[in-house]
Amino acid sequence: MARLKNGILGGMTGVLGPVDSYILRGQYVVRSRRQKSNKPLSQKQQAFLGRMKTVTNFLHPQLTEVINIGFAYAATGKIQTANNLATSYLYKNAISGEYPDYQIDYPNVRFTEGPISTQGINAAVVIEENQLRFSWTPDLTYARNNDHVILVAYAPSLNEAVYTLCGAKRKEGTDILKLPDATWKGIAIETYIAFKAENSMLCSNSIYLGQII
Repeated sequence: MARLKNGILGGMTGVLGPVDSYILRGQYVVRSRRQKSNKPLSQKQQAFLGRMKTVTNFLHPQLTEVINIGFAYAATGKIQTANNLATSYLYKNAISGEYPDYQIDYPNVRFTEGPISTQGINAAVVIEENQLRFSWTPDLTYARNNDHVILVAYAPSLNEAVYTLCGAKRKEGTDILKLPDATWKGIAIETYIAFKAENSMLCSNSIYLGQII
């Protein structure tokens, strides 16, 4: 069933024959109605689904909150959501291997995207017992000293992540991310840092800081 809003020339929502229409982020979207097919998938279709599954398994649910905040600015004014943009970026830039053996290319992962500069940041991370200590060159300028750090640690072998989305201020130059429990001891951890403005959605592109054990 379809509904016409504002008369015959208004926006239609619902299903009308082969057409499906709906409102997404304030805009009307019309597309062909999805139909079930009994045809076997082509190798190209299988490769696409394999790459997409690799990305979605990596992001969801353990990193959904990070990308929803990290790509919020990039999604401003667009039909795509923050999740859509993050998924698309990783699909295009952070997958390695050949079908069906795809892997996440961790150095090319991006959790946040925005115009805040990280030039001269000199960020690093070290492990201290059951926590990670991140450090960076403090920014003491009025414009950026109150930015908050975003810290992310991901354990591939567990498919788990820990993070902070509003950590220490940029002027402080250091912050700690506690690891959750003993299952994280002795395993490889991929680490990332980014910065977000205190009172807006503005953020920096995230930076990969390497693998730590």
